[in-house]
Amino acid sequence: MTQPKRSNMLRGQFRGVNEAKMLKCLAKLGRDVQIVVGPDRDSEAEGHIEVVFAA
Repeated sequence: MTQPKRSNMLRGQFRGVNEAKMLKCLAKLGRDVQIVVGPDRDSEAEGHIEVVFAA
């Protein structure tokens, strides 16, 4: 992965980066990666996807 793509990813810009590559790269950069699947809030509504950067 090129340096500009890594820099963009660390700023939360993921366009053009697949999920597996993103997770692997973040882990190699010393970042902890956690995926949390929450309970079904409403069987009628679609869930949402969110990326959160911890301080």
